[in-house]
Amino acid sequence: MRKKWWHDGIVYQIYPKSFYDTNGDGYGDIQGIINRLDYIKDLGVNIIWISPVYQSPMVDHGYDISDYYEIDPMFGTMKDMDQLIEEADKRGIKILMDLVINHTSDQHEWFLRAMEDLEGPYADYYIIKEGNGGNPPNNWRSIFGGSAWEKIEGTNKYYLHLFTKEQPDLNWENEKLREELYKMVNYWLDKGIGGFRVDAITHIKKHPSFEGRPADREDGLVNAWDMYANVPGIEVFLNELKERTFLPHDAMTVGEAMSLDVNCLSNYIKEDGFFSTVFDFSYNEGIEDEASYEKQQYSVKEIKEAMFTYQLEAQKYGFVSEFIENHDQPRALNKFIPKENRNFYSGSMLGTMYFYLRGIPFLYQGQEIGMMNYEKKSIDEYVDVSTFEIYEKALLDGLSQVEALNLVNRRSREHARTPMQWDASEYSGFSGGKPWFPVNPDYTMINVASQLQEEQSLLSYYKKLTRLRNSTEYKNLFIYGEFKPAYTEMENIIGYERVDKDMRVLILNNYDSHGTRIELKDGIQKILLNNYDILTMDGNILELQPYQSVVCKLKRSR
Repeated sequence: MRKKWWHDGIVYQIYPKSFYDTNGDGYGDIQGIINRLDYIKDLGVNIIWISPVYQSPMVDHGYDISDYYEIDPMFGTMKDMDQLIEEADKRGIKILMDLVINHTSDQHEWFLRAMEDLEGPYADYYIIKEGNGGNPPNNWRSIFGGSAWEKIEGTNKYYLHLFTKEQPDLNWENEKLREELYKMVNYWLDKGIGGFRVDAITHIKKHPSFEGRPADREDGLVNAWDMYANVPGIEVFLNELKERTFLPHDAMTVGEAMSLDVNCLSNYIKEDGFFSTVFDFSYNEGIEDEASYEKQQYSVKEIKEAMFTYQLEAQKYGFVSEFIENHDQPRALNKFIPKENRNFYSGSMLGTMYFYLRGIPFLYQGQEIGMMNYEKKSIDEYVDVSTFEIYEKALLDGLSQVEALNLVNRRSREHARTPMQWDASEYSGFSGGKPWFPVNPDYTMINVASQLQEEQSLLSYYKKLTRLRNSTEYKNLFIYGEFKPAYTEMENIIGYERVDKDMRVLILNNYDSHGTRIELKDGIQKILLNNYDILTMDGNILELQPYQSVVCKLKRSR
């Protein structure tokens, strides 16, 4: 395997709207990111992924782009963006931007021109079809709910939108469109960014038949994933995108490939694959049963089986990106840990559990201090389109309004978008003005300033996680070493080894609110990390406390 600059990456994702506001307008901005670069550097991070800051009407919080070449005034100017790239580079940090090329905003110049002339060249930049007997072309459902087709006023034609109606899908079959996209991608890479997180990329190819499917709900619509997710032929587009943009710039690219089957990983992450890496959704969303409304938390068995299956397959080809939080997920402590057990120990156990898997570890803003979901008392307190889809679907499936709200309070992605909790001052130190979205009331107890002063804080522990992974002695093992499951017979233990020719490191996580005893198969040479102050051993019997995590170098016996 050829070594790449991003192999030793530790990535910190920023949702800029909620990160840090420097001008008091209630919205985070690019200058806010610049202001906190030293904090991020001190955390042990060397790559930052920034959610979209392009010009946008903000229907989907910036994922509806109206101009790829402009920065939205909410966030600042292109001069600010250039300064961010420069200042980050001074600190040895690369910037990844979000690349949203499955769709644009309906306010993009291309779409406006398309609507002016449905027979003109820009109309072919989008997917526009004749209606079927006064109805849409087929019964596909939008990922955000409702029909995936929007009627064009005064015609029998409809345009496709897999997300909101304000996000028309681009027609990747059009070579001229692809050339426009490649030009834009190269513009940003030439500016000096390190690469991209590539949004919704598995949807760019649609099945040419555009056939409907039997309805899966009473609304007569269907989630026709086989028609617009990883459709055969997508590999032609993905390879061309790589060859024309990413490869010449030695860019790091992270594909959002949620519906990617584990058996298809090789094409995406092998040495000459489409992307540098893809996100490992296996233990985050891959095991979620949306129809099971009663499910509060995943079992350790489910998490472990999904995680280990993906790890064992992925390491044959390359690297996946590991995470427990991002802008589309509820907070990890709420998602993975019962309410009564959410504390430093369970939070640090979750961090240790995924941080030393084979792949690129990602942190999301606020994860390092244990930010929590902000549950609401009414659905009217939410603002996100996908949240309303969860709520409406639950009502259609027979849940009461109270039950549907409880579901949203568990699953909404809005929980990750509350303002960053910097300190205990008004508005959590995020802004000098009223924030665009309410701050979680727990900010007086959970914030950066208080944890910076504590050695036994989650923030301090995450620094220990990054320090160990970045250490000269162990970096090569954690990056390139083999992943091997360990102690899989123990129900509530998530254990694995990282192994190279010179060293073996064991990572043990007691995913349980009760202590447990493990009969070690090999001797421990050195404790590298422990989220407790104690480690109890009796001969070869290791006693782990509730949610205790231990990383240890093993004696080389095999």
